[in-house]
Amino acid sequence: MSVLTKISEHVYWMPPGQPDRPSVCAVVGHRRTLMLDAGSSSAHTRTFLDALRAETAARPSAVVYTHSHWDHVFGGAELGGLVIAHALTAAWLIELAGMDWSDEGLDERVDAGHASPQHAANVKEELPSPRTVEIAPADVVFEDGLDIELGGVTVRVRHVGGDHSTESSVMYVEPDRVLFLGDCMYDSPAGALTAELAFPLHDAILEFDAELYVDGHDRSVSSRPEIEGLIEKMRVAEEAVRQGSTIAVLDEDTESFVQAFRAGGAR
Repeated sequence: MSVLTKISEHVYWMPPGQPDRPSVCAVVGHRRTLMLDAGSSSAHTRTFLDALRAETAARPSAVVYTHSHWDHVFGGAELGGLVIAHALTAAWLIELAGMDWSDEGLDERVDAGHASPQHAANVKEELPSPRTVEIAPADVVFEDGLDIELGGVTVRVRHVGGDHSTESSVMYVEPDRVLFLGDCMYDSPAGALTAELAFPLHDAILEFDAELYVDGHDRSVSSRPEIEGLIEKMRVAEEAVRQGSTIAVLDEDTESFVQAFRAGGAR
């Protein structure tokens, strides 16, 4: 069971958990509270909201999404507040709402190669059959970004893209210097990273004056030196793949980046 943790003056974080629950956060101002990503089900979201209420008596009046992958948005309807999303994410929410989420529908997508067996297994475990999936549509749609003032704290939402999803957005919390990343630094659903998308994304991330980084599926909050080190490993991996060279010290992270850049066709 993931435990709610206060990681800065205004930010509460619930770490990721099984089967595929991502990090979710609440940013608490003196006028309103904003949720960052909504979780993978009503049950996930209720667990978060109950824990937040026990700590602060605050309930978010809105949620902003990093991207539209199911585990980040299926809990949105449970919140019952405004949904804020990038234009691409908003379009995908409509697509998700029209899909068949029954066991049969999931299995058909796996058989057709449109979804992985692990994806189907995770959905089935998070939402046992027979399941009802309610997708809340976007109420506020942005393109490049927007700033949300909560009272004594501001959340700056910016679209950054990347290999994992062209929709990806991040949220920077001021004055706390917390950057909520979602899954933007991950490889694509097919397991690929490309220099064309990864490197501009890295530059965009490092432009924020953040000192704490919340990743979608990392069970610890990262420091800036840790993020800089991870980005450097990605750059070393891409260069090695492109040049066909060997990396002397190949740790687990670097090895996975080498595989991802090979899948992305680095040359």
